[in-house]
Amino acid sequence: MRRPAWRRTALAGTAVLVLLLVPLPLPKDSRMGHAAAGAVHVLLFAGLARAAGSVWPERISRGFLWLGLALLAAVVETIQPLVGRSAGWADWLYGAGGAACLCGGWPLRPGTRRRWVALGALALFPPVWEAAMWHQEIRAFPVLAQSGAWWARRSWTLNGVDLSVDPHRRFKVAGRAAPDDGAPSPYPGVFRRGVHRDWRGVESLRTAVFWPKTEPAVFAVRVDDRPGNPPYAERFQKELLITQGWNVVEIPAAEFGRSAGGRPLNLENVCQWGVFLVSNVSLDYFLLEPVHLVPARNAP
Repeated sequence: MRRPAWRRTALAGTAVLVLLLVPLPLPKDSRMGHAAAGAVHVLLFAGLARAAGSVWPERISRGFLWLGLALLAAVVETIQPLVGRSAGWADWLYGAGGAACLCGGWPLRPGTRRRWVALGALALFPPVWEAAMWHQEIRAFPVLAQSGAWWARRSWTLNGVDLSVDPHRRFKVAGRAAPDDGAPSPYPGVFRRGVHRDWRGVESLRTAVFWPKTEPAVFAVRVDDRPGNPPYAERFQKELLITQGWNVVEIPAAEFGRSAGGRPLNLENVCQWGVFLVSNVSLDYFLLEPVHLVPARNAP
């Protein structure tokens, strides 16, 4: 009787590992895809917990079973970047949480219905959270990035920098240490993909940049209406001389509505915007005020 159960458990473990380690990279802007992946982590580790629980010795606490599965989830997250998958603390928590929901007695007994309710709630949490963040960002528009807002912590692409929020609730963009070869990343800065992509009917793009050094630096503001990394002529890019202290940046829509090559941008589908350093100087940090669009005065 024990051998078939162990065989089922081994097959379940193999299936979970295959599903979690097979190369399946999701696009960075596939938010619901990543939310679905979180729900899958919950269900896979819950299924593995149930399979393992069916052969777990009664004399050993099931807390040890959960610890083993939590460790397995951590190992999987460590390996995933090596096979083209993304890794994160959230996925580990979803996996460990799914296992915790079903590391109880087997078969189902009175009272274990709560475990299934907890499992369902945990599996639904990633897509519900994603929908809530999407809704909040839509409501915040024309604000494009607001330090301190949960929705504004996501969808950033960082080039050679770390992004945080300072005590005054402003974005702090800090340069990373140069790699072993001594060559820092060119054009360090931040780029963001917003949920609300329709920029029509606005008057300007506005923010402010704080530069701590006495030596002026050239920054650039970039707007893309095409995915990926369009060439310079196919995107809007304006370079600005930034001096020590706070510098107000305001770019009229008439300017960012055209690419560097003169092509009208499709402002109905802005894929990405960004702020980055152009000057060849070492970057300690710079601060960025909330980034927002100013609606046109005659806009409804």
